[in-house]
Amino acid sequence: MTLADIATFRPAPGTDHMEPDGWAVAGLDTNFYALAPQQIVPGTLLGRPAEVRFTAVGFHWDYGDGTGAARGTPGGTWDQLRIAEFDPTPTSHVYAAEGDYTIHLRIDYRAEYRFDGPDFVSIVGIIALPANDLTITVGDATTVLVNHDCSAQPSGPGC
Repeated sequence: MTLADIATFRPAPGTDHMEPDGWAVAGLDTNFYALAPQQIVPGTLLGRPAEVRFTAVGFHWDYGDGTGAARGTPGGTWDQLRIAEFDPTPTSHVYAAEGDYTIHLRIDYRAEYRFDGPDFVSIVGIIALPANDLTITVGDATTVLVNHDCSAQPSGPGC
């Protein structure tokens, strides 16, 4: 069985997300993460009813500033990772300059098939599919007064 044999089976595209949503501060980490759940797609393969299981195994970000990263993890939100806003994550990026950027994400999927029974059989190769593009405006930040005490509310923005 080859990838060409399962050409009619396609997973739904994964989605790219970022924190903060749509904006960033030059010099601080912007968190990118993907949602690409495992999917089982039913259909007909070689004239028989079959299922193909797609599992995301690689995430390739192009940050739009001439840099990119390849990761084996989709990442997660700051909250899911239990870290503060603007802390580095395995999938975060720091923009050096202000401006508008478009972020592209390509997700690599491993495919497996089965006809009958519980066991899936691996197919050699990877299927690379694009996720949605994101746009971001990167600006500068200056310290301003806030209406709370960072000692009393350490999870507040900028604390």
